[in-house]
Amino acid sequence: MTDSETSPLTEPLPKRDHTWPIVGGLFLAFWVVYLLVASPRAPEEIDLAAPGKPADYNWTLHDLDGQPVKFSNYAGKAVFLNIWATWCPPCIGEMPSIARLAGDARFQGKNIAFVCVATDDSIETVRKFVRDKQWPMTILHADGLPGVFLTDGIPATFIIAPDGRVVATTVGSHDWDRPEVVKSLEAVAAVPPKSPAPTSAPAGS
Repeated sequence: MTDSETSPLTEPLPKRDHTWPIVGGLFLAFWVVYLLVASPRAPEEIDLAAPGKPADYNWTLHDLDGQPVKFSNYAGKAVFLNIWATWCPPCIGEMPSIARLAGDARFQGKNIAFVCVATDDSIETVRKFVRDKQWPMTILHADGLPGVFLTDGIPATFIIAPDGRVVATTVGSHDWDRPEVVKSLEAVAAVPPKSPAPTSAPAGS
């Protein structure tokens, strides 16, 4: 038998199929990213001592009947402002915890509003989505966002103090109905509203 001949007892080694290891690796990477970014987690603490950015109240939204709602209606209140969309799974994932937070009896009579603003293209889509849900939040729709409320992704939540400061900004899904969150929001609601600027007396008075 020459070197160029192959023994009948010798079989060529099968080629390894790398498809499943690649698929498994991609799935694992996706799951890690989901756990780090999309899965609900505890929100960061609110620092009332920080100066914060001024909220933009010059913003008109619409309720689910299409009627205009001025965001300035919430000036002087603590506002839990959540930016979301029906097509965003992490947004939907945190909604039940926001509903439980908004419905907490400890906020009854407190100077705080829970406002969830949908960015879907159609109000009708949002209306259909929330139709059978007994959520205690105010659900509004926006065609665009002021610069101070723009982020790299949604869900995004902004905590606005009664004095007009954005005292916390969080991006991603969170577990909002935690005792520490309730305590922090009670502290935010207790911040005095910003006093109106004094009016200058007319010249020559």
